[in-house]
Amino acid sequence: MTDLIGIILMGGKSSRMGTDKSQLIANTSYPTKNQENLAQLAHAKLKCYVNEVFYSINQEQKNLNLDHTIIDEYSEEGPLSGIISALRFTQNSIIVLGVDLPLVNKQRIKNIIAQRNWDLLTTTYYNTETKIWEPMLSIWEIETLPCLEEYFTNGGRSIQQFLNQYGNQRVPILNKNEFTNINTIDEYKHYLSNPK
Repeated sequence: MTDLIGIILMGGKSSRMGTDKSQLIANTSYPTKNQENLAQLAHAKLKCYVNEVFYSINQEQKNLNLDHTIIDEYSEEGPLSGIISALRFTQNSIIVLGVDLPLVNKQRIKNIIAQRNWDLLTTTYYNTETKIWEPMLSIWEIETLPCLEEYFTNGGRSIQQFLNQYGNQRVPILNKNEFTNINTIDEYKHYLSNPK
């Protein structure tokens, strides 16, 4: 086990989906309980590598009655605010997994932990072709918090911009399909009809 605390980022508005993505039924090809939702699927994957997993949620998701939640301190400010809230709450380095990345397998989580660089602010998957970070599976050291808070206070909301400004460990993405976001009903249907 690692000293990291697992954070499932699921506090977004899910506006393009029209319903809370975290509660959508997961593809049962993954070997866990039947009728598991995307939040439970992400939890099962992270729990293999950390002692504690928290759900990062918004105010409206309190009625889901989940155990181990961190409420995003800022309403509708994007995933950066969820990461800041999680770092403040845990006072610990965290590994983040977005609830809408159900195709990420456990090997990808194991791999990023193995390539973690404690001397840099984050360890983040990176698409070398598009030069875009994939922060929805990433490690954020607790030392990142002051830099994040300053960036956020000054109006910064783009994770891509933040990661480009600071030195971060890049972990190359080997399979882009694993990092497919489920944001719309069509994308969800495609995910359900294409078991891994």
